[in-house]
Amino acid sequence: MRHFLFLCSLLLIAIDIKASPILDSGTEKADSILSMVSLEISGVNIAKALELATEALSLSRDIGYSKGKAMSCFYIGQVLSYFGDYQKSLKYLALSEQERYSRDNAVIQSEISRIKGQVYYMLNLKNASLKEFMKAHEYTRRIKDKQKRDRFTGLAYENLAIAYSLIREIPDSALYWMKKNEQLLSTMDDSLAFRNKINLYTHIGEHYTKRSQFDSATYYFEKAHSIIRQYNYLYSSWLFQRWGDLQLETGNSDSAMVLYRNGLNNLMVTNIKNELPGFYQRIADIYSEQGEEDSARWYLEKLQQVTTELGEARNEASEEAFAMLLREERKMSQMKQQRIISLVVILFVIASLISGIIYRQLVIKRKKKESEILTLKQKLNDTFEEMIELARKNNTAFLPRFKEVYPEFTQNLLTQHPDLTNTELRLSALIFLNFASKEIADCMFITHRSVQTSKSRLRKKLGIPNETDLYQYFKSFT
Repeated sequence: MRHFLFLCSLLLIAIDIKASPILDSGTEKADSILSMVSLEISGVNIAKALELATEALSLSRDIGYSKGKAMSCFYIGQVLSYFGDYQKSLKYLALSEQERYSRDNAVIQSEISRIKGQVYYMLNLKNASLKEFMKAHEYTRRIKDKQKRDRFTGLAYENLAIAYSLIREIPDSALYWMKKNEQLLSTMDDSLAFRNKINLYTHIGEHYTKRSQFDSATYYFEKAHSIIRQYNYLYSSWLFQRWGDLQLETGNSDSAMVLYRNGLNNLMVTNIKNELPGFYQRIADIYSEQGEEDSARWYLEKLQQVTTELGEARNEASEEAFAMLLREERKMSQMKQQRIISLVVILFVIASLISGIIYRQLVIKRKKKESEILTLKQKLNDTFEEMIELARKNNTAFLPRFKEVYPEFTQNLLTQHPDLTNTELRLSALIFLNFASKEIADCMFITHRSVQTSKSRLRKKLGIPNETDLYQYFKSFT
């Protein structure tokens, strides 16, 4: 019953939406289905609305239609809140909010906040609920089109009035927002605002009824009824029920009965069966009070019958609608899995390509390095052979060439032993090149004994013990 107070606002605003013929082209077809969703919600056929909204969402996803996805998710979130599935309702409202179409559209942002406010209220999150209603009001300030801005501002005022009545239980604050709405509607074209006025005046009349200000309540109910007659407006049962409640409060059960019967007659025209139980219960109560038990029993039987029918129809339609929604969610899940698999495959391919490129670069670098090493080795071999040849011929160019090829050895050796003569340095170079004593004798044109004597003198000058190998000693300088 608490939820119905919010739902009535939508009924009175959206009941006149015309269903467009279903078109073949993608975006037009999605928009056409969405207009039918709005109409089904207006007729409180929320199961059918869910089915159509799911169909519109599936189509919009297939063609990548952002507006269609945003509006479909919004309607699904709205309808799921009427089913009491609040967690999933908030999920779809969040999906609508994330769509590109929604980000720069103040109208849908306002509507999302308005429905979220209702959901939070049903979850007993009162502060969060009021905050969302305030946000809905703030978003209306950003709507550029004046007619739309006024229309949705009126809706925001209406929800704030209900919120302060039900959430904060501050009747004066509720009346404040109703009066602001009344002032706003007085500036609007009646042909656009008359539904809002009917809704508003009915709310104000109900407000005054609860405060036992029956004359004021009657005044506003009559204003609402006058507009209904002026525009031959189809939907009046909601007004008659509250007006009948006023008559009961003042003890006029006969007048209440007339109003309730007027409401029932209207429901036969609009076929909004959800309101029938309320009327049957009230009429049965009046007959019971008047002692007409047969009539009371007849209406109680009608109440039981319609309650059963509504329950069965709701369950049947709900099962079908939820099955369709479940199929769509499975499809979404599969698409998500396929996107993940595709992403993994793409990343694997990219990683393979990068690995291949890196491997090829490493191979190229390795081959280049090997080539450089081979070239260097060749050069070193050529240089080494050149020095060997110079040494064997006892050529004076040997020592300068050796210093060029082995600068590190030469510099380190002379740094530590700066008093070496060129002859001693030449002998050291030959030992470093691993010349045997006999080879040194041949190169220097001296006897083998003289080489041994020269090595002994060099060892003494360098301060090297007899057990230390001269070749290994010289190698330590590189």
